[in-house]
Amino acid sequence: MGTEPVDHTPELTAGRDVRCFQPAPAVGDTMLLGLSNAVPGCAVAVGLDSRVEGVGVDPRQPPLIWEAWDGADWAECEVDHDTTGGLNRPGEVVLHVPTSHRRSVVAGVRAGWLRCRVTEPAPGQPFYAESPTVHSAEAVTIGGTGTAEHADLVTDVLLGRSEGIAGQRFRLDQVPVLLDADPVIVQVHDGQDWQDWTIVEHFGRSSPTDRHVVLDATTGEFTFPPAVREPDGSLRQFGAVPLKGAPIRVPRYRTGGGRAGNLAAGALTVLRSSVPYIASVVNRAAAAGGVDGETVAEARLRAPDQLRTQDRAVTAADFEQIARLAAPTARVRCLSASDSDHESAPASAAADLGGVRVLVVPDAVADEDDRLRFEQLVPAPALLAVITRRLDERRLLGTRLIVEPPRYQGLTVVARLVSLAEDVQEVSRAALRALHRHLDPLRGGPAGTGWPFGRPVQFGEVFSVLQRVTGVNLVEDVRLLPADPITGRRGTPVDRIDLDEGALVFSYEHQVTVVHRSGGAR
Repeated sequence: MGTEPVDHTPELTAGRDVRCFQPAPAVGDTMLLGLSNAVPGCAVAVGLDSRVEGVGVDPRQPPLIWEAWDGADWAECEVDHDTTGGLNRPGEVVLHVPTSHRRSVVAGVRAGWLRCRVTEPAPGQPFYAESPTVHSAEAVTIGGTGTAEHADLVTDVLLGRSEGIAGQRFRLDQVPVLLDADPVIVQVHDGQDWQDWTIVEHFGRSSPTDRHVVLDATTGEFTFPPAVREPDGSLRQFGAVPLKGAPIRVPRYRTGGGRAGNLAAGALTVLRSSVPYIASVVNRAAAAGGVDGETVAEARLRAPDQLRTQDRAVTAADFEQIARLAAPTARVRCLSASDSDHESAPASAAADLGGVRVLVVPDAVADEDDRLRFEQLVPAPALLAVITRRLDERRLLGTRLIVEPPRYQGLTVVARLVSLAEDVQEVSRAALRALHRHLDPLRGGPAGTGWPFGRPVQFGEVFSVLQRVTGVNLVEDVRLLPADPITGRRGTPVDRIDLDEGALVFSYEHQVTVVHRSGGAR
C-alpha cells in the first residue's frame, strides 16, 4: 500500500478492517498477498471479505490488475472471475498464476507473492474515489493449468518379420506419425536382443553396415535400405538388411495432429476417462497449430514457388515462401529496410540498409464470438527460432535478418445501433461478431483472407459492416478509437486509422449499444 510495503497481518488477525490502498488511491498502489509457497501454474481462489468503501468504480470493470512475482519481475495473472466487484463486496477472485511464479523475499518476508495493482483508467472508465477495505483474506489452490497436445501415444507395435531382402517396406496402422517429440526408433531383434535402427531422410550416405530406415510420416511407411545394381554387375548395398525371420517393432510413437485439433477456447470440457479428484476441465486457450498433410492440389501450387526460389532467399517472395515451409504459420510478410523505416520499427541491425524484416503471424482459432485474443497472435519464440534458422541458412551473405511478429494496431469501435427486434442483446452479439470477423488479421478484410498489411481502417467501411448486421435498422453513431492492445490505453475518436506497412489491425474491446424502437427508427 503506497510506496513502501506495510504488514497489516496483525490488524487482520485482530479482526479490524484494513484499507487496500491509500485513502485516495493513485495509479500504482498495490495490495500484496504472501502465500506460504509459490503456486506456479495453479488456479488460486483469493477469498476477500471486502467492504463497500471503494466508491466510484464500475464493479464490472475496475481499474485493477493482478500479478505474481517471478523472482525478477511482476507477471500478469489471468483473472478467471471476480465476484468482489472491484474489492467492494465479499467474494473471491480466481487467478491463473503464471508458471514462472517463485518464492521470493519482499519487505523482508519470504513467500509466494501476489499483488493487486491499481492501473491507469481507460478513457471514460470510472476510478476509485476512496480505497476499498478488507476484513479478512485467504488464498487456496483450486486447480492447475498444464499443456496438452492433440496426440495419442502408441506402444509396442509389431511391424512384421523380415524376409531377409533389401528394400522391405512395413506400414503402421495408426497415422500420421508425429515427429516433433522424441525421435521414432525402429527395433529389429537379432536373436539375442533388440537393436535400434535410426531413421534418416535418405540412404545416400548409408554404408552397407548402417542400421538405417526411412519413414514417411504421413503414410506411416518404413522403408529399409535398398540394393542397387552397378554398371559392372556388382550389387551396392545402401544400409544393412535385417536377418530373415527377425521381428521388427516400433517401441513407441505418437499419432494425431491435423486441423481437427484446432479448437476454440472453452471447447474441451469432457475428460476421455475419469481422473481422481478432477471435477472439471476446460481449455482456457484455443488449440492451434494443427495442419493436415499436403494434398496433391496444394503440391501443384507449391511446386512453381519452390522451383523459382531453389531454396535460396533473395527476393521478398523467396523469404516468405521459405518461412512458410519452415514451420506452420497463418501469414508471412517480408519487408525491406526501406519499407521498415518508421518510428515504430525496432531499433535493430535489420533496420539498416540491406536489412530484411520477416513478419510472422501464427495460426489461431477464434472463440464462439469470432474474437481472437492478443496473445494468440504473438508467435512463440520456438516458432520464430525455427524460421530464423531456416532463413539464416539460405539468405545471401551480408543480408541482415530479423524475424518477428507484426505491429498490431488496436482498434475500439464504439457504436450505437437501433433495432426493431425485441432481443437487443442478440443483435449486439451479432454486431460484435461482424466487427471481429471483418477486422480479423487471419480471416478478415475485403477478401476474407486476413486484414491486408498496412490497410487503413475507415469510418465508412465500419459503418457498412454494422449496417449489414441482421436486426440492425439504423446505425446512429460510430466512433473509431485507436488503442494499445498491451496497455489498454485508447486515443481520441477519429474517422480513419492509418496502419504502417508492416502493421495489422486488432479488435480491442468494441463497445456496441443497441436500443429497441418499435415502429421504425426516428
